[in-house]
Amino acid sequence: MRARRLSNRFFSPHRDLPSSLAEQQRRSEVFSEGCWPSIRALLEMRGWSPTHIELIHDQLRQGWPLSLAVRQVAIRLGTCPLRSKSLG
Repeated sequence: MRARRLSNRFFSPHRDLPSSLAEQQRRSEVFSEGCWPSIRALLEMRGWSPTHIELIHDQLRQGWPLSLAVRQVAIRLGTCPLRSKSLG
């Protein structure tokens, strides 16, 4: 009788995938306005660029409320999305 070979149709899960500690922390960050992924999605929907979003994230890490963080970044860079509304 022939021995059964395992099929190459499916990949086996790779458990040793490198995941950075910074990315794991970023996913689990919670601020007074909510968790970081939901805040980031809100900012993306309102038209903020990735550069703005990272600067806003830095401001939130320093303890600023979202409304003030957005205002500070807009003042610092001198730009904000068209038709942007106040977050506060």
